[in-house]
Amino acid sequence: MASIEDILNYTPIDARLASSGQPKPEHFALIANAGSTTIINLATAMSTGHLSNEAELCARAGLDFTWQPVDWNAPALADYFQFQQWLDSNRSRMVWVHCALNMRASLFCALYRVIREGLSPGKAREEVLEVWEPNEIWTGLAGKVLAEAGLRWA
Repeated sequence: MASIEDILNYTPIDARLASSGQPKPEHFALIANAGSTTIINLATAMSTGHLSNEAELCARAGLDFTWQPVDWNAPALADYFQFQQWLDSNRSRMVWVHCALNMRASLFCALYRVIREGLSPGKAREEVLEVWEPNEIWTGLAGKVLAEAGLRWA
């Protein structure tokens, strides 16, 4: 029997926020049963494991779904700030953020927590490193996002 821990790179962040890699079709009901009410997917249609029917799978599980594809090779400040605005309006809900491997998702969640919730950049970086080590493209994006708030990526 499948469990929530079977989802690729599943990372519980706090009582209302979790991130992961791409859930499989059978995982959406588990996500809903664990209390999540909405999912945002940051992967593109070309990403590993992309499910073209993810919106339908979420609807069947009773989950709201948002797709905000972020180009792996060219993430932009606007991508992060669109995510931040979306999460601002959904932070009172139980949110599940995912992408293909939990790389985009973990970094965006960490940046959000620094800017909106006061997590230290050093702690945020440690949490991201538990999932992956960002390359120059993604550390560059993190640096730009934090510079907008007068902070530095540790």
